Amino acid sequence: MNNQYQQIGLYDHNITSYEKITEAFQEQDIAAIVHATGTGKSYNALQLAYDNKNKKITYVVPSKGIIEHIKRIINNNPNLNFERDFPNLEFRTYQSFINLNQDEIKNLDIDILILDEFHHIGAPIWGQRINQLIETHPETKIFGMTAYTVRDRGTSYERDMTNPDTNELFSNKVVSRYDLCDAMIDGVLPKPIYKSAYVNLIGTEMLLEEKVRALDATTKEYQEYMTILTNIKKRIHEAPSMSDVIKRNIKPNGKYIYFCPPSSEEGVNDINTIKEEARKWFLEMGLQEENIVLYSTTSDMGINGKHNREAFYNDIDANGKSTDGKLRVMFAINQYNEGIHAPNVDGVIMGRGTTSDIVYFEQLGRALSVRGQTKEKFDEYEKYSYEELLELSKKRDIPIKENTSKEERIEKLLAPIIIDLTNNFEFIKELENNLKDRIKSIQVKGPGEKRIIKIRDASFDIEIANEELFNMLKSLSERLTMTWEDYYNLAKLYYEHHGNLEVPVSFITANGYEPDENGDVKLGKWIVRQRYNTPRESEHGRLLSQIGMRFEIRNNEEEWEKMYEYAKIYYEHHSNLEVPTRFITTNGYEPDENGDIKLGRWISVQRYRTPKESERGILLSQIGMRFETRNNEEEWEKMYEYAKIYYEHHSNLEVPTRFITTNGYEPDENGDIKLGRWISVQRYRTPKESERGILLSQIGMRFETRNNEEEWEKMYEYAKIYYEHHSNLEVPTRFITTNGYEADENGDIKLGQWISLQRYNTPKESEYGRLLSQIGMRFETRNNEEEWKKKYKYAKIYYEHHGNLEVPQHFITTNGYEADENGNIRLGRWIHKQKEKTSKESERGILLSQIGMIWNIKDNQEQIEAICNEDNIDLNINKKVLKHISIQELISKISFLEENKIPITDERRKLHEIFSMSSIVMKATYNITLEELITKYYISNKERGGR
Repeated sequence: MNNQYQQIGLYDHNITSYEKITEAFQEQDIAAIVHATGTGKSYNALQLAYDNKNKKITYVVPSKGIIEHIKRIINNNPNLNFERDFPNLEFRTYQSFINLNQDEIKNLDIDILILDEFHHIGAPIWGQRINQLIETHPETKIFGMTAYTVRDRGTSYERDMTNPDTNELFSNKVVSRYDLCDAMIDGVLPKPIYKSAYVNLIGTEMLLEEKVRALDATTKEYQEYMTILTNIKKRIHEAPSMSDVIKRNIKPNGKYIYFCPPSSEEGVNDINTIKEEARKWFLEMGLQEENIVLYSTTSDMGINGKHNREAFYNDIDANGKSTDGKLRVMFAINQYNEGIHAPNVDGVIMGRGTTSDIVYFEQLGRALSVRGQTKEKFDEYEKYSYEELLELSKKRDIPIKENTSKEERIEKLLAPIIIDLTNNFEFIKELENNLKDRIKSIQVKGPGEKRIIKIRDASFDIEIANEELFNMLKSLSERLTMTWEDYYNLAKLYYEHHGNLEVPVSFITANGYEPDENGDVKLGKWIVRQRYNTPRESEHGRLLSQIGMRFEIRNNEEEWEKMYEYAKIYYEHHSNLEVPTRFITTNGYEPDENGDIKLGRWISVQRYRTPKESERGILLSQIGMRFETRNNEEEWEKMYEYAKIYYEHHSNLEVPTRFITTNGYEPDENGDIKLGRWISVQRYRTPKESERGILLSQIGMRFETRNNEEEWEKMYEYAKIYYEHHSNLEVPTRFITTNGYEADENGDIKLGQWISLQRYNTPKESEYGRLLSQIGMRFETRNNEEEWKKKYKYAKIYYEHHGNLEVPQHFITTNGYEADENGNIRLGRWIHKQKEKTSKESERGILLSQIGMIWNIKDNQEQIEAICNEDNIDLNINKKVLKHISIQELISKISFLEENKIPITDERRKLHEIFSMSSIVMKATYNITLEELITKYYISNKERGGR
């Protein structure tokens, strides 16, 4: 090691990168390095601070845990003293800048700014503050370091903070790149030994067996599949489980980090349940309880978490006693992902599944860290004989090839163990392939100085138990499942026999071209789905076009082109397509309430449904179409950053609904960031599996509504106490208590408010509703049952006269069907409230559904379009009827006609007259009311699992 760098303790690769940093600073003010997790990036930063003691240096990190880690590095180095060697070094977190106003940022005294994990400055809020700092300190030198330059990889928010084609802070400023492959080639990091297993084989086998048993038992395929499954079933019971993998690969005196999932379910995969399950495994290894030391650390444990981390680092237990020779396992949630290393670990247990390569390699890096006692252990193993090393390898289940040298055997024994419980092994295989490719490229390099390859064998020791069984099940599953290609081949047969792909929606077949009621291929429905969902320009779309596929919905092409011409006119007059949703026109560019061209609504539908890359999407793009929702991306991203800040401070996203803030983590009544409301909206509107849902999951989002089992049960107990003392649950709304039955203004149990909410929100038929009913709960608001029935009667009258329940919100009446400003029946307001308050599945909801209630106009319309596509009903010809009908009425009337063998449409493709009939006319004509019709053909069928 170069004497110049002995004080800090830089390794050769650190020296190389540091010299590039200092050289860059002679010509520019910004430099960065991108080095793999575990290679000691922070030593470059410490060397920079050490060489510039007379400068004011601010070292910025994402979390306080990293500050704790860096200070430990300094304190554990006998050559260093923090006060003496780093007199002007200040540590800060990125979050700390949020509370500073512009003047406070401007007044900071900084000569050198060190940005650790610099991809974080891609966040709008943090990035804005750092940019302000840089703008107000033009003379400051900036050093950045990270293992990953991309923020929010794989999402629409992805941003590379070193992108050479954009104007990022570190664009074209990276002076050194050093990845995991480099580190392994140079012998800086060891290759891991990787152990995993396919689990849940029994569940997969059972699902496949269910599918096979549905086949004809006399067929050759049935006999073949059942033979395979019987063989697999026998072998599954003998196959190693995940606990077997752990027990076989853990050293009795080893030191490990167990990564637990960030979002958990109590009693299933929360940190305490995982710890107890692991403790059983370790006891089954033959270890005694006193020789097992388990630690925990989560971001919400505060001082206790820090105490546990210190004990784990220093090989002592919570009471300060030595754990030397004992098994030590740290169970962690979100504590070792960035910049923090635990010294001398023997491996990691990956219990956190992830689709993020960044999270995965951060976990891997905790086991591969360059710092530790590797040399001391190597020297100790050198004292062993060749045979003793072989025996030790067998005990540890470490495969060693014949004719390997003693050094290679020692390397295997020193290699950290990675036990993957979540089947993330695609990442490790990718790393192995990259390493092999890198070595090949070095070996075939032309004349000149060649890089020394210190690694002896590029292959990793990867063992995945049960892989053969998994592949057998996978192969069988593929044989049992119809692929897109299978359907396409049958469609080709249809085309060859019929000369077209006008396949009836109800067409079921076995051979592709003949209808067969006993067939198992619903080709008609598949064709409809392709017409609706497959872009014509896609690969699948081109294949279908070759066999005569019609992509446009019948009679719809002409309508679309007509609306497109109006959109062009609007664009030519306004230079944009920002058409208000309620914009109606006659000429395309001027609003006209009496017009019949609903251009605003049409544009909104195109934005929602038309793929940007499709033929229609390209045409719309040419006239300025904006496909993303207005300014929503930027606004969402901004709120997401505040949510991240909240999570980093509170270790959860349980943000109170009324939480308003200015900085993301402290409540401020005068703030303008309504974070609580935003989180609540995301929980209801954002699908967990969507791109945004995945981002929120990464910061601990709970998507299921709180239902707070524990909280509900606690309040229910207080309600029971009230009932036992008062013999009723007529709790005043403002009733506050401490004991459940006596009012206490200073209490914290708002029982009256809770009871009121249950009456309003809890369906009487639900499990909670039944429990409340047992203690005298009255669900209807007082005297309201009679009032509700009265209003329902007027709603029925309105329907009888108007054929729908689209009652204007301000509609007042005396007779139910005529508007009367002097009336006292506010029917419009009542209908509107029912949509908000009444559960569709409740008793009252069913009564309203029976008279054609449309609960959600958008959902209703989408369902109607789907049914019409399925039953080949022309939407354009029948738009007047379909605009006002409820989905339950449409389905019921179709079912009634089908049962009575009456055509749904006439020769002009117009719907049968029944679809326009009121309940009274229907009763007179077909001897059935709408209520009876919906009950028989919709509600009852729904209960049986029909459409």
